[in-house]
Amino acid sequence: MSSPAPLPVLVPPINFALVAPGLYRSGHPNRKNFGYLATLGLRSVLYLERGEYRKDGADFVEQHGAALFRFDLSDEDALFTPAGQTATRAALRAVLDTRNHPLLIHDDTGKAAATVLCALVRRCARWSLTGIYAEADMFAGAAGSEGGGLGMAAREYVALFVPADVGADPAHLPVWI
Repeated sequence: MSSPAPLPVLVPPINFALVAPGLYRSGHPNRKNFGYLATLGLRSVLYLERGEYRKDGADFVEQHGAALFRFDLSDEDALFTPAGQTATRAALRAVLDTRNHPLLIHDDTGKAAATVLCALVRRCARWSLTGIYAEADMFAGAAGSEGGGLGMAAREYVALFVPADVGADPAHLPVWI
């Protein structure tokens, strides 16, 4: 009697987590993670760093018919600039549009820009600032720590952020907003 073929090992990306139904966060996926990500049936990937997107990641996105969104939120001090505010709102419009779900939000480590954007998603979902900052510290370390955390500029940006200014399409908002 032959034994069944072993199941493939599925490895999620670093700092991977479910944010809300249809919405995930992580660090930059690599080839070892593509099998796992394929099981999610992603429609969209949202990358939050400057620079070129890795070829293997771009190939994965293309092979799976997903959309790739790019927004540079890597400099939290730039969040208050007109360009930073425009990028933040555009990224949130993509995240809050269920036509893009399932969607993976990621930066290079899953700690910095991904945490800022997820904190803003929580703000849109009417979470308390205490809850938002606690979750951010879980993923990115306490503010000012080696892990990054939400720095003072990002914490202030999240606190002052007005979700109504995003301009998300109300016909396609997730039920958790």
